[in-house]
Amino acid sequence: MHARLEAVKPRTTDLQIRGIPVATRDKLRRKAESNGVSMSQFLIDLIDREVNTMPLDEWIAMVRKNPPVDLGGLSAADLIHEERAERDAHWDEIWGLDKPKK
Repeated sequence: MHARLEAVKPRTTDLQIRGIPVATRDKLRRKAESNGVSMSQFLIDLIDREVNTMPLDEWIAMVRKNPPVDLGGLSAADLIHEERAERDAHWDEIWGLDKPKK
């Protein structure tokens, strides 16, 4: 006998925000409509993104724990230019732009 698996609905609560300027509310409504969601869903998504984003100070502390990367004496800019040149050469070859014109 298989147990029926039902989706567990997360607990929710209501939140009221006072003092929102009418112009701000209207902008929120337009953004929600352009995203095809209710204003409540738009705000829930916005709040979720914000609370799930790592604070900058925590991110910096995490990055500083990593050992330095040896770039072989080159600067990061030089490595980026080198990679882009290789990529451009690859596409030039694919599109036949590396061949002299007759």
